[in-house]
Amino acid sequence: MFADIRALACLFVFWKLLLLCIAYASPGPGYDTSTNLLLLRAQSAQSENTLLAHLAKNLVSKLVRWDALYFISVAQRGYLFEQEWAWGWGYTRLLSLISKVIPGAALSPLYAQAYAGVIISHVAHLSSVIILYGLVHHLPIMDKRQRRKVAFVAASLHIFSTAGLFLSAPYSESLFSMLNFLGVLLHARIPWEMPLEKYGPFSLLSLLLSGACFGLATTVRSNGLFSGLVYFHHVYMLFHSRINLRTIVTIVVIGISAAMILSGMLFPQYMAYQEFCVGPSAASELRPWCTRTLPSIYSWVQEHYWNVGFLRYWTVSNIPLFLLALPMLFVLISTGLTAPSLWFEQQGLDRKKDYDHTMVYISCLALPQILLALLALTTFHVQIVNRIATGYPIWYIVLAAAIVSPSRAFKNGKVGPTQELIFRGMIMYSVIQGGLYASFMPPA
Repeated sequence: MFADIRALACLFVFWKLLLLCIAYASPGPGYDTSTNLLLLRAQSAQSENTLLAHLAKNLVSKLVRWDALYFISVAQRGYLFEQEWAWGWGYTRLLSLISKVIPGAALSPLYAQAYAGVIISHVAHLSSVIILYGLVHHLPIMDKRQRRKVAFVAASLHIFSTAGLFLSAPYSESLFSMLNFLGVLLHARIPWEMPLEKYGPFSLLSLLLSGACFGLATTVRSNGLFSGLVYFHHVYMLFHSRINLRTIVTIVVIGISAAMILSGMLFPQYMAYQEFCVGPSAASELRPWCTRTLPSIYSWVQEHYWNVGFLRYWTVSNIPLFLLALPMLFVLISTGLTAPSLWFEQQGLDRKKDYDHTMVYISCLALPQILLALLALTTFHVQIVNRIATGYPIWYIVLAAAIVSPSRAFKNGKVGPTQELIFRGMIMYSVIQGGLYASFMPPA
């Protein structure tokens, strides 16, 4: 196992160096000079003029693109404008915290935020790779003899994720992946076939910690809410459990865990409500979303500033973006539907209840990525699915199972014949996307 971790770390370093070299060699800012204008304010006469400092600034300037401009600005001076609340509160707070311990932060604070973002992205991405490797060993979806190979391939696929350079830049995808994977791992450590009345201290603690991780992930990206769907497995298990004091305690713990996930979304909304709808600034002009039944600044900003809504993105001009996202949508939906059937590879589950419990459990793990794909297809900017899908573990594991044992893992032929094409597509897309991103060119 340690040999696998070392090999994954070496593969990670190689891939990151390649993408960073592509970014550094990109021709320039493209049509948008926002990064140059923003970081120009961070220049200081006292800044270091060493070659290393110069190279670092040039590289980080190629990574501060699109949403990263907002992330580092908000982290440096807080939320000022309404539309900035679309970017994850948890991520910007962590950026601000990490930047304070970076040498030279007082001299060039915006650069410090950018450096902090790059550090967080790399550390969180590597952590995600290791967590995903460990997660495979706790899921009942393949033959035990194949788990080590599947774990290694799945973790490798995560290294080469279609998020590409977004997992190196000051973006929230890496941190979200780490927290979401950790939440799934903690939840997977609870025996899926265990009735609720048998939950002991270890299982209850795992439930609470998984809820905390999912809640933190939701402060980073709002789609962390989807991870709460895994608790539907406990609802199913309730019908196969005796009602006693331990069962009631378990239900309460499940409720607390779900509440932590929900609070990850509601807490930033509450702070925004206090500022725009209750605070001194609300006296002059009350924003329209303040009077809604559910006064969510996030949904208002998405709708008002980015035209997010059901079928609003379905325009002729956006057809190329749908075509760009179509492969990932196919992967998310097909692997999500296929995942429950992989339990047939597991040995010793020949009883009807084991079949039911495992099918329901794996289905609940796969539901978040299916819901993400459906919402991307119908509601929000579809092209971003290529980077936000990186935070969902099941599709990596199913593809890895297909690569390791295609004839056995995919008897229905839904994904098996295409896994090699998908892997090559991931590599090509990430390399091309890296050059385009660093040059401030879409897709973003």
